[in-house]
Amino acid sequence: MNKKEYLRQYLLQQKRINRLNYMITLNPENKKKYLSQIKKSERIRKEIEAKISAVDDDILREVLFLKYTCGKSLMEISYIINYSRRHTERLHIKALEKFKF
Repeated sequence: MNKKEYLRQYLLQQKRINRLNYMITLNPENKKKYLSQIKKSERIRKEIEAKISAVDDDILREVLFLKYTCGKSLMEISYIINYSRRHTERLHIKALEKFKF
């Protein structure tokens, strides 16, 4: 698994948590099993957040948070951080280089 795939797990885990919560309402007899899976997904999300927080540059960390935890596109991120799209792409590449997993 590469860094991007690892980071993309964050939003997938949120979708999984939402689905499992819905499954609890449909199948309350399996609540314990679903809660166990939700806890696992929450652990993965917290782990990813911690690893993003460990990036030592504020702007690079912000790019990673916006991209992988908020699901923003690089174009949206460029507006938020007030940089050109191209420079934002370079920052994203640099942020991935500094990210350790």
